[in-house]
Amino acid sequence: MRNIKLFSTLLLLCLFAMQSAYGLNLVVALSPYMSPSEAKQQNVRLLQFLTQLKPGVEVVLLNGFHHSIIGEFKIPNNPSYNSPKARLGVNRKGVAALMRFAGNAVTPGAENHPSVTGAVRLPQLLRYIANNFAQGDRLDVIVLGSPFYDDPREPAFSMAHGHFPSDSHLFASQSRTPYGAANFSDLLAGLHVHIGYGNERIMRSDRHRFFVERFWTLYVEQQGGHLTSFVGDLPTLFRRIDNNAIPPKHNYVPVQSGKLEMIQLRPDEIRQSIYNRPLSTVPITQAQIRRASHVEIGIAWECGACDLDLYARPTPNAQILYFGHPTSEYGRYWKDYRNSPKPTNGFETIGFDVPLDLRSLLIAINLYQGEAPQGVSGEIRLSVDGNTYASAFHIAATTGNQGKGISETIESGRSSQPQSIIIDPLRIVGLQ
Repeated sequence: MRNIKLFSTLLLLCLFAMQSAYGLNLVVALSPYMSPSEAKQQNVRLLQFLTQLKPGVEVVLLNGFHHSIIGEFKIPNNPSYNSPKARLGVNRKGVAALMRFAGNAVTPGAENHPSVTGAVRLPQLLRYIANNFAQGDRLDVIVLGSPFYDDPREPAFSMAHGHFPSDSHLFASQSRTPYGAANFSDLLAGLHVHIGYGNERIMRSDRHRFFVERFWTLYVEQQGGHLTSFVGDLPTLFRRIDNNAIPPKHNYVPVQSGKLEMIQLRPDEIRQSIYNRPLSTVPITQAQIRRASHVEIGIAWECGACDLDLYARPTPNAQILYFGHPTSEYGRYWKDYRNSPKPTNGFETIGFDVPLDLRSLLIAINLYQGEAPQGVSGEIRLSVDGNTYASAFHIAATTGNQGKGISETIESGRSSQPQSIIIDPLRIVGLQ
């Protein structure tokens, strides 16, 4: 009996040792939305990296969009498995699952699928990992996919086509926005997130990359984690993992405006901001008024803590262009950042792609948020056929209205509250 008890104790110790031989300290999430050939090339590079990990490491492989387990990859704590070939052999099930996943990759853009190559649902993915795999210690999370959130079920929050969320999403609940981080200050504690998006060409510009990285840095940090890597090439990403890299230093501070806005920067093809162009002294002609081409409108204001919104309706029956409806068949809305890059109070700009009759163009400005004891003064600019004109404006209200009542102002064509004003385009060009 004594020998049986001793044997049972030794067996339990062996089983415990086997279970403790691996330590989960790495999760890798991949996108199912790539061409199969690109997915296979990426996974080959991933396997090369995994075979070089230290003994005792356990890796979980996840579907980064649907949040399901693809497989696992374990490095035995045994000298017999020091070679890449041996490690691939002992992980043949995980390797096969990974390659099947690549073979089943879906090219993006099909109906009911994301339009973004490498799409992952990053906010939900990080919550899934935190709830199912984090154990309080450091957990490195590699996301091999796009940093542009694009879920066809939530088109209003898509980061495709150069959009990114305003900081206000960070302070909202998850019921209002997929980027909501309110009341989850320690959800991602211990997570070190490494985003490898594969190609710098997906960024529209350095400015675009700055704001996307800034947002995800703040998103992860607001919930207690760290965005440790944000890189376009996989060798750099894997090298940072090997070196236990620390998060880059930054001076990002989230700015709350209360407006759940998807921001778009000034288009790259516009060489010079409307705010930097010299003002024209050339009188506008009646022909240009009736058929104005290359029309742009922009507003700048003096109250740094105030958030103003620009609205424009090209014809009486057209949709209004503004931050909540940034594109139409007539044109598009964007923001311009000349000095401090705060993605809440950029200068509002609207450009039109088709000729307009300036007599039918309705322009409105609204004080959304902020306090200004003397009201808010600013300048509105109108560019027509390459000539830029300017006029001063003043909003008498001392506090913002969060956008309430602006629809009534636009529909009536006259200011119905102190936060909103209607501006006649002909006044800007000096004809009124």
